[in-house]
Amino acid sequence: MSTLIETYESEFQTTFDRAKSLLSSATSSTTGNSNALLKQIEGFKDDLMDLIQQIELEVNSPNASPQWKIQMKTKLRNYKQQVINEIQAPLNEMVSNDKRQQLFGAASGADADGDYTGDSVSNAQRQQLLGTHQQLQNSSNKLRDATRVANDTENIGSQIMMDLRSQRETLENARQTLFQADSYVDKSIKTLKVMGRRLIANKFISYAIIAILILLILLVLYSKF
Repeated sequence: MSTLIETYESEFQTTFDRAKSLLSSATSSTTGNSNALLKQIEGFKDDLMDLIQQIELEVNSPNASPQWKIQMKTKLRNYKQQVINEIQAPLNEMVSNDKRQQLFGAASGADADGDYTGDSVSNAQRQQLLGTHQQLQNSSNKLRDATRVANDTENIGSQIMMDLRSQRETLENARQTLFQADSYVDKSIKTLKVMGRRLIANKFISYAIIAILILLILLVLYSKF
């Protein structure tokens, strides 16, 4: 295990030195060469992180002693800080500067050294800028269309809500009318029932009067004979 870790550490140091050397070279190189160097440095940085992971796997082995683990974990933290501070941070800064120079150079016609030349912007860069502008224009148009659709949808929604509110009021009025009509029907039924009872009573009274009259006539006739 110790021999394997020593091999990893030796490879780490070699890769780290190469990455540092390339960083120094990339600082003074032109844009075209700088891009290639930055890609190489990025690859070395990934290799360094892979080596750190390999060492961590060995350190976390259950057969390792606790004291040795503590020493190695301290060393690993130092390795990570070296990669972050001396490789990754300068690399990120150089990548940002390189992209900024390409953008400003393409827009202003400046070459990689900042000198303005009429032919420094390539057709590919022009096409890229035109394409980016077109994409922004398309995005703006889509956003404008989406805003218009949203406004139209909101207006339609408001109109629908007004229509629904109006229909609800109409239904409420119809419901009230039905309730009133139902009450009128109930009153009419009650009136008809009362009239029916009175009609029956009047019939009985009429029958009684007729019977009394017939009886009186019979009594008068009987008294004469």
